[in-house]
Amino acid sequence: MFSRSTLQHRITQLFLTVILIFASNIPYANSTTINWYTGGEAKISMNPIPDDSSASIFFSGKTTQKTLIVKVAKKDALFRSNQIPLTPDGSFKVKYLLKDGVGNYTITFFGSEQKNATNFQGLGSFTKTVNTPLKPDLANLELNSKVIEFINKVIGTTVGRGECWDVAQKALDLTLADWNRPTAFGQPIDPDTSEVKAGDIIQFSKLTTVEHLPSGVVRTGILGSPDHTAVIYKVLGKKQYTLAHQNVRGKRSVITSDINLANMTSGKYWIYRPVALMIQL
Repeated sequence: MFSRSTLQHRITQLFLTVILIFASNIPYANSTTINWYTGGEAKISMNPIPDDSSASIFFSGKTTQKTLIVKVAKKDALFRSNQIPLTPDGSFKVKYLLKDGVGNYTITFFGSEQKNATNFQGLGSFTKTVNTPLKPDLANLELNSKVIEFINKVIGTTVGRGECWDVAQKALDLTLADWNRPTAFGQPIDPDTSEVKAGDIIQFSKLTTVEHLPSGVVRTGILGSPDHTAVIYKVLGKKQYTLAHQNVRGKRSVITSDINLANMTSGKYWIYRPVALMIQL
């Protein structure tokens, strides 16, 4: 026979055991449920995604895929489709910034067994409701210094195919920037009213400059036939920049050259500030 105290102790132990068994079958508390597509769950292992109403998401886990893409779509807003950086063993850990305000977002993961692939298989998706907009310091998190770090590494080398656009594309993708192909490189900057910084991206269209030198020589420069992309490497003065670019003057490697846009006689140009979409953790 058990004493009353022993019996009460055994009952308490049994009750706790039942609770633990029941709890082990409950999904991770306050975590988002992912709807997996056929075979998707076997190709990517996601750590629990917090189920909250904030304007950012933490993605972490491991995948067998060589290329992992996340597509984020919100009704009445442009969707974003970006590559998630992977370590050699397929691990990833990033903070994704939701920049289109309050509302409902659909987040979908795609993967490929090929590195830098162009065709992907859907892996899974989930929805998220945002009730609080992203804070300005995150929505406008500048990447200029990281872009310049990249340029310093590639000067004198050929980036991608050697096309001018490849330099901006590589710089923005490596820094996890918020941009939309082909030429929406970030936040538009008005050089007449805003400060232009080294690391900004500049896009030219059929631009011509004419400079009258003290020697009497007239020097004409053309950028964009029809289009040309460059990174502002240094700011020399008002509308005066050192550019880092390739596929210019017959060279398919990254070089630097100066331009004074006060001497522009025709054509157009646009300047963009690179800002973060994801933060690698």
